[in-house]
Amino acid sequence: MTEADVYPLISDVAGGNVFPYVAPSGTAAPWVVFLFPSGVASDVFCGQAETASTLQIDAWAQSIDEARTLRSQIRAALAPLNSVSLNEMNDFEPDTALYRATLEVQLWD
Repeated sequence: MTEADVYPLISDVAGGNVFPYVAPSGTAAPWVVFLFPSGVASDVFCGQAETASTLQIDAWAQSIDEARTLRSQIRAALAPLNSVSLNEMNDFEPDTALYRATLEVQLWD
């Protein structure tokens, strides 16, 4: 699983303001960034088997309700990936006065 697999599924969220890893400087909220912070490969006698990857998606917006709505849209868009588990978190960034709704998704490759 790579960023190129995920982007087409979520590219329409937040008016198309969807970026891998970091939003470009000057991007107006709302926006979405996504990344693969970790992956763990299983080993078997004949070599590596499947990989459990963590996909993190952060929706940034001017209100927590808007950020949560974006996260819900992303969750629905990722349904074809058949995730193993989902984790949701919320946050506020005082320096930018923006809210973040995070979705962590566990996937098997």
